[in-house]
Amino acid sequence: MEQNKTGKYVKYAIGEIVLVVIGILIALQINNWNENRKAANEEIKILNALYSDFKISKVRIEETIKIQSKVLNYSQILIRIHERQNISEYQYFDTHLDSLSNLIGYGTSWYRAEPVTGAYNSLVGAGKIDLIKNKDLRQLLAQFIADFESGFEDQESAMQFLAKLNNETDHFILKIADNKTRKRKNYNSRKSDSLKIAESYFKNDSYFGNLFLKSFDEGHRLERQKQMLEQVNSILNIIKQELGNKLN
Repeated sequence: MEQNKTGKYVKYAIGEIVLVVIGILIALQINNWNENRKAANEEIKILNALYSDFKISKVRIEETIKIQSKVLNYSQILIRIHERQNISEYQYFDTHLDSLSNLIGYGTSWYRAEPVTGAYNSLVGAGKIDLIKNKDLRQLLAQFIADFESGFEDQESAMQFLAKLNNETDHFILKIADNKTRKRKNYNSRKSDSLKIAESYFKNDSYFGNLFLKSFDEGHRLERQKQMLEQVNSILNIIKQELGNKLN
């Protein structure tokens, strides 16, 4: 009788232990499920924020590529006019100073894209980058940010070229400023459209030597920005796929 009672107690105790263990395992499973669900929801929010930022970045880069292409094209037009040394072209620009002003204004400009990186920087700062499960996406994001933050190699030399070019045109830039700009800034209209400055401008070998060198920088930066656009498009495509998989 005593052995039977002892056996029953042992079985009962084991049963209680098993039930407790099962309860603990179920509780852990529920907790893990809740944590995974929270992480998945947070990842969706992160992906949406990144998608929003990179959509804006795409527009900015596309706009910069468009205007940068115009800068390079106008620089090349100015250089070709300089090399032709055609008196009829000088006479044309002396009576079409708005055209000359436009060519110089764009041809000697400098632009670079400024992507939006707030969501990514916040994610890294909070130590939550691992919430993005797609390793390829994490790698692309890190590479893009690293490339962008490394800066443009030509920036310093480009600023030096711009300073030299501006020094060569400072003495007549007011005279050729177009009337539309003058009106917008509340200045009087230009008094004459024949100021005989085109020939002296286009025969300035030092100026066009610097513009020629600057055009190389412009071409390299344009290619760099096209590469940035490719990276952004890849990032957006992966984010879109990830969101589609998680929300379906």
